[in-house]
Amino acid sequence: MTSLTMLDLMTNEWTTAAIAFLAAIVTMPVATRFGRWMGITAKVASPLSDARVPATGGISLIASIVVALVITSHLAGWIAIGAGAMLAVGLVDDALALSPGQKFSCQLAIIAWAAIFVLPRYAFTPWQLLDVGITIFWLVATTNAFNLVDGLDGLAAGIGITVAAAIATIGIVRGVPAVTAPSLAVAGAFGGFLIFNLPPASIIMGDAGALPLGYMLGVLALQGGALATNSRLTLWVFPVLVMLVPLLDAGIVTVARLAMGKAISRHGLEHVHDRLRSLGVTEWRTVASIWTVATVAAACAIAANLLPHPDVVAALPFIALAAAVIALFMIDLTFDARPPSVAYGYLQGGARYILSLGYKRRIAEAAMDTALISAAYFGACALRLDFKLTPEVLTSMIHGLPWVILLTYPAFLLAGVYRGIWRYAGLSDSFRFAGGAMIAGIIVAVGSDFLPIRHSGSIAVLYALLLVNLLVATRMSFQMLRKLISRLATVTDRVLVVGAGEIGTVAAEFVLKARTRSARVVGFVDGDAFKQGKILHGEEVLGTPEDIESIHARVPFTEIIVADEELAPEQTERLHRFGRAHGIPVRRFSMQLHEMQELAPREPSGVVGAAPDAMPIGAVRPI
Repeated sequence: MTSLTMLDLMTNEWTTAAIAFLAAIVTMPVATRFGRWMGITAKVASPLSDARVPATGGISLIASIVVALVITSHLAGWIAIGAGAMLAVGLVDDALALSPGQKFSCQLAIIAWAAIFVLPRYAFTPWQLLDVGITIFWLVATTNAFNLVDGLDGLAAGIGITVAAAIATIGIVRGVPAVTAPSLAVAGAFGGFLIFNLPPASIIMGDAGALPLGYMLGVLALQGGALATNSRLTLWVFPVLVMLVPLLDAGIVTVARLAMGKAISRHGLEHVHDRLRSLGVTEWRTVASIWTVATVAAACAIAANLLPHPDVVAALPFIALAAAVIALFMIDLTFDARPPSVAYGYLQGGARYILSLGYKRRIAEAAMDTALISAAYFGACALRLDFKLTPEVLTSMIHGLPWVILLTYPAFLLAGVYRGIWRYAGLSDSFRFAGGAMIAGIIVAVGSDFLPIRHSGSIAVLYALLLVNLLVATRMSFQMLRKLISRLATVTDRVLVVGAGEIGTVAAEFVLKARTRSARVVGFVDGDAFKQGKILHGEEVLGTPEDIESIHARVPFTEIIVADEELAPEQTERLHRFGRAHGIPVRRFSMQLHEMQELAPREPSGVVGAAPDAMPIGAVRPI
């Protein structure tokens, strides 16, 4: 293809995007008035408001896309008929509220028609009928996943722009207008819609937009994957990566609801954006955070479409590991208020089975370690070969991987890797991880003399080093993610911890874990002036109690927690005077143990005697 032809191609396709963008801007006010006139509205996402906004943005979105494609002669039948039919289903659901069964049946009929009669065959397998079934399953998944992720103003539109832009990039690189033009039309329409949909939104897309656009993005993702020339694996990998955020959110919601004994179709607050909002993250920061993850996933999808096959295979375990960690963390947040064992006591059927496998038997954690072991092994081989992976090297790596996995799991069990609990992982666990990685490296090195494992002394050392680092990173990830979320959350309580010792560290952990929604440690104060400027739990030791006034002027705080049992009386009194003068509460963090008193005999009224002064470990009380 000449440079002139490529220029003409891009000009035509960017014209498509511009038309869709302008059409959305022009027609969105009309759709807004239509929604209010017809009463097709939805409650705004904020729980503090009863306001309603029109849910007819999807009409404008689809109309803008179709108009742009008609003008540039790129309108395909699967868009005109398929997206039009999905628009009708979504509009009826927005207006009349179809049952989940009715809506799903309509979706399935439209998607099956498209997969059988309109869409090309995507050669996932040697069997055509199975390929059609996979296509139908995929499009049903993307249609509903994109609909589910549309829960905050601007969220789905931003994700849609990212997905469409990634697919358009592949279309431009491969020189295929049939993929590029629809993708840019979708991105352009979403761009125009986003102007009206950013928080606080004046209009939302509703099911009339989310359903057809989830269907369109699903088809375009398949088409982008089919353009790959680097690897047959990309046909599977590219669509999943480019749509990773909606699919991951749908998977998290499904597992969380099943684990709690809820119906999958039942509305709830299990979505990623709902969890971030419940932890105090603002709407804007929640949207921006998820957009960022979607952008990273889209970049990985583009790389998977362009990189050589060996590099794609070697990178996949790392991507799978990152996605698994995020999914497990979000699912684990389900049990912040009620531990899994408590839920297990009253749930029945499949929910008990999921809790038993995931929490009691740790099957989910062990399954994730398959990706972890694969990443460590592939990474060790790639580092040893300076990332020059040939097809022959890749073949030997793949043949040896099952044996590496089988030899590593016993090392993990022997070292007690699965004894710890992720949300409480600490230094002692790191020693177990190091021991497990060392044992695994030795076993794999010895086993390579008898088994078809690609091996050298340096590969064994690199494997053990990567293994321990990945074990620490994954097991400590829950704490790191909680700390990251606390940084993003809206802070109402800025806590200064007095005491830069072990108890002070525990107090900081208490603030982070027990009060994530409202509080953040802004620094430490300690009577030992030599500690000033040191970093503890990610925050600086700002000075001594004598410096409290100047510290408050530099780093404003709203609460003081004293976590120093040896604080001098005059220093304690200084803190009290400062607190009274500035209206700042001063509380003591208690780490005391109390003898457990014998319970009094049960009275007929059911009242039981207890120790009135008993304090739980890790409690905060006024001084």
